Amino acid sequence: MIKVGLVGYGFMGKMHSQCYAASGKASVVAVADVEADRRAEASSKLGCKTYANLDHLLDDVEVDAIDVCTPTYLHEENVLTALKSGKDVFCEKPLSLTNESCDRIVSAAKSAGRKLMVGHVVRFWPDSLVLKPVLDSGRLGRPLWATASRLSAPATWAWQGWLSDPKRSGGAILDLHIHDLDFLAWILGRPSKVVAAGIKTATGAYDTAFTTLIGHSSGATSQAVGCLAMPEGFPFTSRMLIVCEKGSILFDATGSPSLVIRPSGGADEFPTIPEPQVGSVEAGGNVSSLGGYLNEIIYFLDCILEDKQPAMITPEDAGFAVRLCLAATQSAETGMPVSV
Repeated sequence: MIKVGLVGYGFMGKMHSQCYAASGKASVVAVADVEADRRAEASSKLGCKTYANLDHLLDDVEVDAIDVCTPTYLHEENVLTALKSGKDVFCEKPLSLTNESCDRIVSAAKSAGRKLMVGHVVRFWPDSLVLKPVLDSGRLGRPLWATASRLSAPATWAWQGWLSDPKRSGGAILDLHIHDLDFLAWILGRPSKVVAAGIKTATGAYDTAFTTLIGHSSGATSQAVGCLAMPEGFPFTSRMLIVCEKGSILFDATGSPSLVIRPSGGADEFPTIPEPQVGSVEAGGNVSSLGGYLNEIIYFLDCILEDKQPAMITPEDAGFAVRLCLAATQSAETGMPVSV
C-alpha cells in the first residue's frame, strides 16, 4: 500500500483523497493545510496525521509520494520541496504560472530521478480513453480540424477567492482553458502557432478566451473557447467535435450518449464508456464524476508500483500546456500570432 501525503485539503484535495481510498492501492496517511478547520476535517474523515505545512509533514511522517493540491501559485514551492525530499510527486494542473517556473520543476524532477505527474485529467476522462484510440487507429482518416468548448459559471468555492485572482491562478486561461488546449495538442500533435482573443474581467485577467491552434503535427487546425464567467445557474458544459477525412467524433459531457463516432457513409456508433464506480463527488465544486480523477490517480500509483515514468502525461507535456496558455494570453494582448 502506497503511503501518500496530501498538501492542500480543499476542493481538489478532498476529491483526490476520495480517489486514493477507492484505488485500493494507496492510503492518505498525512495532510498538510494552512487552515486549522481543514486539518481537523482531514483528521476526522481520513484518520490521518495533519500538519500546517509540507515541511512539518516531511519531518514527522514517512510517505512514498506527495500529492500537491494547493493553489497554483504555491505549486513550485511544494513540488520542489517534495522532490528534494526524494518523494514521487503528483501535482494538480497547471504545473505552474510561468514557463520559467515549469522549466525549473521539470529540471528538478530529472535531477532527483523521481516520478512527477501533473493532473491533466481530461486525458484520463473515460470518454477520452475511448476517443483517442479511435482517432489513432486511422480508420477515420487523418484529422482535419477540431473545435472544443468548456463553459462554467465563476468558481465561488475556491479558498480565499484565489481562482479569481490572476496573480495566484493565472485566470481562466491557465485554470480552465488549459484542459482543451492540452487535450487538442495531445490528440492532434503539438501546434506551431497560437492565435487568440478574449474578454477581460475588472481585474484585467481573461475570463473568456477564444484560441486557434495552427500547425498541429498531424496537419490539423483546432479552435477552443473557454469561459469561467457564464451566468449564474449555467450548468458546466464540455463539448468537442473532431472532423477527419472519413468521419467525425463528437463528445458532449452532458449528452446521452456522451460520445458519438460517425464514419462517412456508415451508421453512427455509440461506444460503451467504462465509468469507474467510485460513488458521487463529496467535495462540491463543478465536477459531477470522479471517473477521470480516479483513472489518473490509479495510473500514477501504477507508475510507482511498476517503477516507470508517467508517459500518458509527461512533465514536459504539462510545461507545454502552460506555454500554450501563456502564448494565448500574449496573442490576445497583442493581436498577433505567437509561435510555440
